[in-house]
Amino acid sequence: MTDFFNIKFNKDIFLISIGNVFRILLVIAYSRLMTYFLDYDQLSKYYIVFSIYTFFSFIIIGSIGTYVNRKTIEWVQDKTLKDGLSMLLKNILAPIIIIAFFSVFLYSYIVYQSVNYSLLICLLVCSLILFKTSSESIYPIFNLLNLNFKYIYILILFNLLNLILSSLFVYFFDFSFQYWMLGLISSNFLIAIISWNSLGQEFKLNNKSNLNYKEIYSFSSSILVGHVLIWFLTDGYRFIAENKFNSDILGILLLGLIVASQIFAVIENVLSQLLYPIYLKNISNKTFEKRSEAFNVYLNKIIPIILFTAIFISLSPFEVLIILVDSSKINNKLILVFQIGLWIEFLRILVNTLKHITISEYKTSKIIIPYSFGAISFFAGIIFLDLTVTEFPLLLLSSYIVISISSLFLFNRIIRIKFNFLYYLKLILYLSPMLICLVYFKNITTLLISGIYLSLILYQLINNDTN
Repeated sequence: MTDFFNIKFNKDIFLISIGNVFRILLVIAYSRLMTYFLDYDQLSKYYIVFSIYTFFSFIIIGSIGTYVNRKTIEWVQDKTLKDGLSMLLKNILAPIIIIAFFSVFLYSYIVYQSVNYSLLICLLVCSLILFKTSSESIYPIFNLLNLNFKYIYILILFNLLNLILSSLFVYFFDFSFQYWMLGLISSNFLIAIISWNSLGQEFKLNNKSNLNYKEIYSFSSSILVGHVLIWFLTDGYRFIAENKFNSDILGILLLGLIVASQIFAVIENVLSQLLYPIYLKNISNKTFEKRSEAFNVYLNKIIPIILFTAIFISLSPFEVLIILVDSSKINNKLILVFQIGLWIEFLRILVNTLKHITISEYKTSKIIIPYSFGAISFFAGIIFLDLTVTEFPLLLLSSYIVISISSLFLFNRIIRIKFNFLYYLKLILYLSPMLICLVYFKNITTLLISGIYLSLILYQLINNDTN
């Protein structure tokens, strides 16, 4: 029986955890300053432009990025990492930026009827595609290769630069979304240069790569289609909401969902740093049985962490929001949207985790059917229902439930999914004192103490059997 209170020290977990504590503090400061400097109208514009960027980064670049992650260890062993990465960035980014410029300009001009504003959006989106994609393609490699000190250093440096540059730009120029976004672009530009130079120092031997573009297409094309479908639930809904609600109501909806998304993005990022390199190692050049075992170990570490985090924050939404968001923006509608957003994010990470089955077995076409079911559910709700600002996120949640259930049934045919329910029940017993305190004692002190208690339990969950 696992003893959760017998704290075992793990150097990598300690380093990544401490690094992410500083990162989280910077993210909190970033979120508070952003909601302080920008009003709801500017926040809405920021999120809409960022959603346009994610269309290209998540759907196209992210699909190929999944292939890169799957092949990283093999490329390192072949000493072709830098050349392969360089070729992919050159061959992918240039055509995507050209396509993005013309398509975004056309869309923006049709919607906003302004050449200047359309050009501004084009420049912001194309700059994000170039610099953010470059930086995020390079520095996570250090984590995959267990170079965690360098990875954490770059991660903290990025968040620090992002906070400082964004604040300086809006303070000295104007309190508008484009200057806040300029800070994001500039920090990614600097991190891309630093990361590439560090990669060159780490891997001096660099053989010529022989990229199999047929394999890349076969692997990535199905993911691309799946990403198109799920993008409507992760980001595309913002364009639909833009046409349904006025700017203030839209700001409440987007702020609530995006704060929830930011919290779980940090959690997902930390879990990826701690668990994904081990999982990748355990499936690279391994038998089907070993890959199946590795996936179920990975899944049964991820689920309880995101589940109890969602419960923890759902029981103290106001206390969490008061830390992350300027108090002038908090109201009952925002709190409710935020709570629903937490469970949307729980299901999003669950779906992403289940997707690893298809990636492991190179059967990525299998994601299309469940993602299609979710997208159809969402659009059916948009067409046939007259949704309020609090009902809109419920539709998103329902669509994710459809994807989750269908993914479980379909992916279970590839690798048998095994949930350790007894382990989850044991965790509930250990965490029940925390849950009771959060229900009956709603204040910041209780939140912090309960958060520390939860962190210790989840630390042991991650640490047990980690190798």
